[in-house]
Amino acid sequence: MQPQGVARPMVDPEAMGEVDPNLYPQAKEATHKIRGKSDILEMLCGSVDQELLPVKTFYFFFYAAFGSLFPLMGVYFKQMGMNPGQCGLLIGTRPFVEFLSAPFWGSYADR
Repeated sequence: MQPQGVARPMVDPEAMGEVDPNLYPQAKEATHKIRGKSDILEMLCGSVDQELLPVKTFYFFFYAAFGSLFPLMGVYFKQMGMNPGQCGLLIGTRPFVEFLSAPFWGSYADR
């Protein structure tokens, strides 16, 4: 049983896929027509603050490079001749330091 006030059409299980178009609202016309590449760029990047674009671009490429290299650090440490314990210690140090320093940097940023 449907709750009162819900405007959903009842489905007839015997209808075998027949749909009454009067039960559903008509689609609205689009309010903005896309005319070309400039409209697509405006739609995708229109809300980006242009003053912060160089900073955002830097951080995008920095973390893209860091994220692609960090998984290979264990292989690099092994090639340097370290045993698995030393590799784990070096790889585990960064997340541990980030975990401990996050509250400090968060409170510093809130000032």
